[in-house]
Amino acid sequence: MNFIKSIVLSTLLMFSFNITGQDTDQLKKKGPADDYSRSSISYLLLNFEGEKYSTELKRGIYGSVVPSKFDNNDMKQKVLKAPYYHSSNPNTRRNIESVQRALATDLYANKIVKYWWRVRDDGSYSTDLIQKRGFYNATDIDVNEADAEKRGRATLADAGEKLIANSYVMVLDYNNIKTMTDIYDAQDEAARKTAKKLNTEYKAVERKKNGYTGKLMAYLFQVNYSDTVQGYFMDAFTDENTLDMNKIDKIFSEVYSPFKFVKSQSVSVDGTQANPGEFLAPVVQKSKQQLMIKLVNNGIGKVINQLEKSLEAFRVKTPLVSTNPPTAKIGKKEGLTYERRYYVWQYVEGNSGKTVAKRKGVVRARKVADNRNDELGATQSSVFYQVGGQKLDIGMTLQERKDMGIGFGAGYGGAGGVVRADINVGQWLNVPVRQLKLYADIIFGSTAYTGVIPVAGSTEYSTMPVNGDYSENKFSIGILKEYPLARNFHFGWYVGYTGESVSWEDETGSATERTSEQLSAAGMNWGLKLGTNLFAHNFQLIGTFGGHNYGDVTYASGITDEESISLGQVWVDIFPERTSSFSVDLSLRITF
Repeated sequence: MNFIKSIVLSTLLMFSFNITGQDTDQLKKKGPADDYSRSSISYLLLNFEGEKYSTELKRGIYGSVVPSKFDNNDMKQKVLKAPYYHSSNPNTRRNIESVQRALATDLYANKIVKYWWRVRDDGSYSTDLIQKRGFYNATDIDVNEADAEKRGRATLADAGEKLIANSYVMVLDYNNIKTMTDIYDAQDEAARKTAKKLNTEYKAVERKKNGYTGKLMAYLFQVNYSDTVQGYFMDAFTDENTLDMNKIDKIFSEVYSPFKFVKSQSVSVDGTQANPGEFLAPVVQKSKQQLMIKLVNNGIGKVINQLEKSLEAFRVKTPLVSTNPPTAKIGKKEGLTYERRYYVWQYVEGNSGKTVAKRKGVVRARKVADNRNDELGATQSSVFYQVGGQKLDIGMTLQERKDMGIGFGAGYGGAGGVVRADINVGQWLNVPVRQLKLYADIIFGSTAYTGVIPVAGSTEYSTMPVNGDYSENKFSIGILKEYPLARNFHFGWYVGYTGESVSWEDETGSATERTSEQLSAAGMNWGLKLGTNLFAHNFQLIGTFGGHNYGDVTYASGITDEESISLGQVWVDIFPERTSSFSVDLSLRITF
């Protein structure tokens, strides 16, 4: 029993340490790297027996995927009988309580503990998984400290036991599941009724997709594996090789609730594909079962993505090991992806004498190390780049803070108001390109021109006012590349396709006969940007200098394609004041 007692003693000490909190000296020495350990997770599908597609969902859950940043508690049991019925007005609080009772009745927490200890039906067990996960969770700092101790790296294996308390179960309630055929049939029926009521021609809906859609309500629970529970677990040992199975099944009932409710999350889910012949349709169509697996994983992925933004335990933390460039010993093992955002924290002693965290900077992942099979104590480092904040120092703490990689901006230029949006390509596609974005701009306003002449001198277009205000609109779409500078600045270039139109109302006829007239032109545009952070890394002031090269102007009456005419002229031929093809604007951008 000496081996078991040593594990228990180390575990109790760790729990005591975690409950009382780290002291100031420890925080100053190592930062909060000890605060983060890998979490493990398992999924349980609520089975609403008899509901449409319940059988397909049960098959789909066995194809679910656990992200690499979590250890996979790959339980044989993946389905739990639903403890409530679906209704049009669900009571979330009551449903959570029902699920929690069902988990307790099912002894699911006990099953997770048995999974960790590899407990067999005859009461025998193995610590192989605990030791393996203890080693896999160890940082290089942990390894160096273990090597300095008498027991050496055996302490890393013992430390694996504390990870049992980081076990989570996500209970999944997929509801309102429909096939795209169901949806299209309902839309067709509604269209028939509308056409009949209005005495108009019925037009069938265009069926572009096949597969499944629906909603997911997920409930996240954490195993209540405290030092008290561990004490009851230890009492179940009959000798060093065997456990009393009756006591194992009672370890949680002797203490308190086996699970702590963490959070619920609702998302829409999708497992569809384009029909053959449609744009981007797959060459080989997925089967119905594959599409259901896609729907199940789509929901799980969305829920975890939301939880990572709000749940501290799901955010990776690690020390900064160098600053030029910033590097840290994390990578694919921790689920790191390109352009992933991390906050950098420094722990300092506040006025009250307590240690507090101050954010010193913001970085993004530039190079992601594949550290999944690295030798213990020789973990590769991933490379980051700084996008905001102050000077960073070695030992500061990186904390994962996911964002969407989307930016929205608004401002003003010589042509009028500017609205723009951009999306970080590297972040969305997980490819190694830094700050490469797709952008879209819209510029709108009303501009007064003088000395305007009729189009080509023709009386056909003489409704254009010689002097007056014109409604002017521009758009631009293309590629934007930005380069961070001096921590809080950036410059960049862009190139894209742009178009412009000026319009007015024909006032020569009666009010009922007036039509809109429009001139438009399109071509390529390009330019440079310079920006600086304001107040925060995701709130920026940006100046833009750009140019364009339009083709011939097109005239349209009533602004319809059938009546558009190419004039064979450029803007300056029609508007003598339009001698410059360059523009300048100033805008504010916020990123999410």
